[in-house]
Amino acid sequence: MKGSKFLSEMVDVSLLKKDKLNIIKAPTGSGKTYFALTHIPSLAHDAVHNVVYLIDTINGKEQILRNYNAISEYYGWAREADENGMWFDDVKHIVILTYAKFGYLSQTYTDFHANFDYIICDELHSLIAFQNFSPKPNLHSIALMMLKSAVRNNRTTVIALSATPRKMMEEFEGHFFELPIDQTDLLHYDVEEIIPYRDLFAVLSSSDPAEIGICYVPRITTMKSVEQEARKMGLRPVSIWSIRNSEHPMTEEQLAARESILKDFTIPAAYNLLIINASSETSLKIKSLVDYVIVSSSDEDTQVQVRGRVNSDLKRLYLPATKDDPIELPDKFLGVRLFTPDKSALCDFVNLKNPYNRPYRWPTVKDLLIESDYSISEGRENNRRFVVITKLSI
Repeated sequence: MKGSKFLSEMVDVSLLKKDKLNIIKAPTGSGKTYFALTHIPSLAHDAVHNVVYLIDTINGKEQILRNYNAISEYYGWAREADENGMWFDDVKHIVILTYAKFGYLSQTYTDFHANFDYIICDELHSLIAFQNFSPKPNLHSIALMMLKSAVRNNRTTVIALSATPRKMMEEFEGHFFELPIDQTDLLHYDVEEIIPYRDLFAVLSSSDPAEIGICYVPRITTMKSVEQEARKMGLRPVSIWSIRNSEHPMTEEQLAARESILKDFTIPAAYNLLIINASSETSLKIKSLVDYVIVSSSDEDTQVQVRGRVNSDLKRLYLPATKDDPIELPDKFLGVRLFTPDKSALCDFVNLKNPYNRPYRWPTVKDLLIESDYSISEGRENNRRFVVITKLSI
């Protein structure tokens, strides 16, 4: 672990502004959840009605409710908050809502955002992404619009905590204020080695069954495929995703694994590979031993967030290779004639994409191979073009 101070020791709350989105950049291990659920509520009288904590996923909400100083919305709470009556119980618990629920309540109560002294936003960048998943207006787009109104209402202090604040800054343009924090002094977990990879299944096949890993892939269909292949390799995988996905309901086994993670922060001992998607990309915490994390995404924010699910130092973090990483080809591509289908297979192995998320094909991959110290000769056989690739000696 690096750094020496928790977030609550480093944030000067007197700097918080009512007319800006107050952004606090905080990595895993810095005490972000403690700061949000204990320190901020201490600033308000009757925190139950004057402070609300917004989160992106059901999984994250349930884990916080089971383990931290927060309560779920109870019957009548929204009306109580909206009526803004005189409350004499100086309770420091705060209510936690998903962004979707906040959007729903904002439809029910006029200017619902103005009822609160503080609105705490956990991983607000997820809301910014979620609003584009269905036609607008939707509950997420309404929630984002209400948060922007809260920033302007001159009553509410809106605080956004995230390890990846870039998208928030872009969305709120000049209407944000990033609190000054010395990131080097802030406590955070370390990664011993970051390893670029090109073939997810090759990484899994080389995994030590005695180690525990987490693998992030974006789609459920891919999760199922990865789980199936990992099982063939002798690993003991389990996948979890959103309980609200009606097209892909989880099995009793998956639900039991999810329960263990949400309740105890632990990957059950029966498994040595946990496969997750965006429903667990943020908020979810794992405190049991994890040796390695594989992220099947080139998005830098996703990479930071997925690594952040592990609340401990990490031995290895596997990230997709980039154009700047040297290409190491397996022997099957070397010293043999590669025709068009073979070159396509090689491009798939290299697995690089342009800024528009389109895979690089042979002309670009050829240049990258030359930069990685490969020699490429060309020839023709029966009017079919081929190439032969040789690794140069250094």
